Amino acid sequence: QLIAAMLQMQSQANSSPEVKTALLDAATRVMAVAQVHRRLYTSEDVKTVAIDQYLNALIEDLRSSTEGDAFAQLSLAADPVETDPDRAVAIGVIVNELVINALKYAYPSGKGPIRVGLRAEGGNAVISVEDDGVGFADSAPIGSTGLGQRIVKAMADKLGARISHDSLHRGTRIEIAFAP
Repeated sequence: QLIAAMLQMQSQANSSPEVKTALLDAATRVMAVAQVHRRLYTSEDVKTVAIDQYLNALIEDLRSSTEGDAFAQLSLAADPVETDPDRAVAIGVIVNELVINALKYAYPSGKGPIRVGLRAEGGNAVISVEDDGVGFADSAPIGSTGLGQRIVKAMADKLGARISHDSLHRGTRIEIAFAP
């Protein structure tokens, strides 16, 4: 939390919009990881993390870390799923990146709904992040670094997960299927 607070303070003190955005993005990444540790330290079971509860807290952190009502239409529908802390960190980072990307690129002319889902499917779990925005192919502006996409891929590889993009969905829908 201390590191995230320092990043947020640096962001507020900087006049460059690009630097402000980069520092706030870094702060939300730090908070995604911190949320797992907070869950572990307040739980009697340090071997597992309830991903549904963790995602709920993560989404609340995202809402409180942004100015204005940028995340007012951010929702979560989650089945109860548990995993180990290392996998929970990767899941949190993935969700954080996908939500931030949706916030940045899905609605160029305003705000719209961003839905996060977690469902149990057989022995696997599937996380989805979807919006009703401009769509995946058109959403990233020219000059975008694609850092969020690279982070999502790296974390999905760590989980041994499969990433899919639903091209039939209006807007963007990304699913990450993994064994908890």
